[in-house]
Amino acid sequence: MPSVKKMRESMRKIGIPEDIVSRFDYADQKGNRPELKIEFIGLMEKLLTEEQCLAIMEREGCCKGGRRESDCKAFGAEHKDKSLAEKLALLSDVQNMMAPRSNGDGSFTITMRGHQNGVHTGKTTCSCGAIKKLKQPFTVSKTYCGCCAGHFLYHYQNALGEKLRLKEINSSPLDTDGEQPCSFTFEVV
Repeated sequence: MPSVKKMRESMRKIGIPEDIVSRFDYADQKGNRPELKIEFIGLMEKLLTEEQCLAIMEREGCCKGGRRESDCKAFGAEHKDKSLAEKLALLSDVQNMMAPRSNGDGSFTITMRGHQNGVHTGKTTCSCGAIKKLKQPFTVSKTYCGCCAGHFLYHYQNALGEKLRLKEINSSPLDTDGEQPCSFTFEVV
């Protein structure tokens, strides 16, 4: 789940003017209530450009340690001499790293394998534990999904040995009532 305090730090790091940064509420949000984060991101979308929102959200991301981190670092060490295309072709063998698809322009797209657990009425659902706490009906901007994209960006950077940037949040079950899975496009910086 996104952290408003981390998002404030990110705003400052990417050069958002202080008069805009000061318009957000950074109060301690005990209990990790997703509604407050959703409101915060809604204000970001009103006050910032899409590129600025993506730059902030790509710095988010939970679960950056553990097995996925060690698997991706091991993959990166094992395949460090291979081209980006070769690494992308092999990465689907790493557990939970999806099957990245090269777009032929130095970017690649990952699409999460959806599953249904009753959060949405469609074919796929959000994997964010905080979102699962929301009661139906709800719609959340796909900008919120930049947090999940930040998770994958971190692990893909470890696996590929490349500095990446979140280029686009292509789709999300959050703003499609579960009809489309999460899909992110990253590019090498």
